[in-house]
Formats: sequence, structure tokens, C-alpha cells
Amino acid sequence: MNLPIDDKELAARQRRDFDDFQSEIAGRETGRRARFLPNAAHSEDAKRKEREARAFRSHLAALLTDPIYRAKHDAAMSALTKAETATDTALQHIEDALAEAQTRLETIQDKAARLPDGSRVYKDANNNVRRDDGSIVDPVLVDTIIWSGNEPSFENYRAAQDSIVALEQSKRDILGYQNDVLGPARDRVTDEDNPPSLEELDGIIQDIKTAMPEIVQEHVPKAGDAAPDIAASSIMLPKLGG
Repeated sequence: MNLPIDDKELAARQRRDFDDFQSEIAGRETGRRARFLPNAAHSEDAKRKEREARAFRSHLAALLTDPIYRAKHDAAMSALTKAETATDTALQHIEDALAEAQTRLETIQDKAARLPDGSRVYKDANNNVRRDDGSIVDPVLVDTIIWSGNEPSFENYRAAQDSIVALEQSKRDILGYQNDVLGPARDRVTDEDNPPSLEELDGIIQDIKTAMPEIVQEHVPKAGDAAPDIAASSIMLPKLGG
């Protein structure tokens, strides 16, 4: 049967539309803008990005199939996890010690003798009367002080202050180590897209050890102690071949 020209064009357009629709469903490129499934192109782009992401994520997993790399990576993770645990413990001890030191200082201040204006004063080992800042009180004012005999000495007061200063410095050291060494180390060791090289892993292990403050070293498990659960701190690695 011979169709009029218009009918032929309509039939051809319908066949082309049907073919384009099937191609969009199958995710095939037609060279034309998607008309029936407007999100198809975006879907294909998303699939491509996901494939690339999977390839990146598998990079570290592939490296870990090498026994030499795996052993070095495990050593870095072990050193990191032990350091993190020791750091958390040291920080908690410092916080507790700071709270105790602050309470001790406040107790000393509460028991201090007072000048008429309410200023706290203390006698030092040479029987000088000193204010909080260490300045010596004028003898005329000293005569106005009523002593109970149980006041803390200036040396007691200064020792309590020095203790707080030292503890606060230790806390800064711990936080600096935690933020400047351990944080970046964990970021690198667990970087799935750009895993560290063997040499970099060696450097990470060395930095963890050499930069560790003494207060943190005191809390690192000794040989024979129960080791931290490395698996619990490790990254979730994608399965190979899946």
C-alpha cells in the first residue's frame, strides 16, 4: 500500500521516536537530547561517577593485597591507634588533675588572710607578707591584718598556681599533638583515594613516635599489655571483585 508523503513522514517519525525511547531505556547514546526520559543522561553520568568512585575506593584495597604494604599499613594503624588511645587517656588525666588543682588553689585562697580592702595576703618563708601578685604589703597595712595562725603560706599559694600553669601547658601539648600529628596521620592512613606510599607510612609512624609528648608516652601500653582493637578503628575497605 502506498502511503501519502505526510503519512510516510509520520510513520518514520514514530519509528524514530520508538527507537529513541528504547535507546533511552537501555541507556544507549543516540546523539540526540533525551526526550522521553529526561533524567536518563543524568542517570548515566551518575553511574559513571559511581564507577569511578568504586575504582578510587578499590585503590587502597588493591594495595592491601600486597603482604609488604599490608604489614606496613597495619603497623601504621597500630601505632596510630595506640597513640590515640594514650592521648585520650592522658587528656582525661590532665582534665582531672586540673580540676583538683583548681579546687586546691581556691581552698588556699579562701583560707588566706585579708587586708581591710579584701585583698588576699600570705606570709612567705622570710615572714614577708605578700599579695596574690607577689608584691610586699606595706608594714602599716600588715598591722591591720588579723591572723588566725592557719593561713596558707605564700609558697603554698605559688605552688598551687604553678601546678595549674604546668597542667595547662601539658594540656596544650596534648591537644597540639592530637590535632597536628594524629589527626593528619589518620587522614592519610585512611585515605582510600590516594593511599600513602610505603615511605610515607614509615614517616607517619616516625612522626607519631617522635612528636609524642612525655605525658602521652606515660600512657602508651607497654609490651605484654592488651593491645587496642585495631579493627574497630580501621576504615571499612571495599571487597575486591564485588
